[in-house]
Amino acid sequence: MIDKSKPDVLRVTEYVLDKAKLNTDFSVQSAAQSKELNGIGRHRIAEIMRNICLDPNGEGSLLTYTTVDDLNMDNNFSHWQLNANSYFSYLSYQSVEQAKESNKTAVNALRVAIAAMVVSIIIPLILA
Repeated sequence: MIDKSKPDVLRVTEYVLDKAKLNTDFSVQSAAQSKELNGIGRHRIAEIMRNICLDPNGEGSLLTYTTVDDLNMDNNFSHWQLNANSYFSYLSYQSVEQAKESNKTAVNALRVAIAAMVVSIIIPLILA
């Protein structure tokens, strides 16, 4: 599930990755109507996808399928994928998030170790 408190670019990136993992086609319009991207308009989704995605159906299709106009060009369903830069940037983001969680776990382990040291020093002094 995509966290709606995240920035728009991250939400769209995760949406594209989720749909690619499920091998599901979608369009800019269908993405704008999805519950995962609720609150992000068609124009914003199209702009973000232009920056993070590969051409879905050959050269020039990215610009065509992300053009929001009266011809509904942005309603062409395609299999979207992130470009290399976006994909590796997302992996870097994931790495940083995992490092943050690891640091929290390490701090908690350190607190337990300190408490154990304090107890191991105090109990022999009390019993002596």
